[in-house]
Amino acid sequence: MGRKNYLFAGSHEAAQRAAMLYSFMDTCKKNGVNPFEWLRNLLTRIPDHHANKLEQLLPQNWNNSINTGD
Repeated sequence: MGRKNYLFAGSHEAAQRAAMLYSFMDTCKKNGVNPFEWLRNLLTRIPDHHANKLEQLLPQNWNNSINTGD
């Protein structure tokens, strides 16, 4: 988005979080993944997902039919 947009994030940490979310959303877009569906699925699956397999939940590795159990 741009450096000037991050001036209004409130803090350096908030700007880093915003940049991370923008990065995830752009990765979804580049991989043809619906960002809302990915994020909704991600937030429901993280509590029960194995920590050593978190890379499965990244947008570039995400497959809605596999991850939802359909």
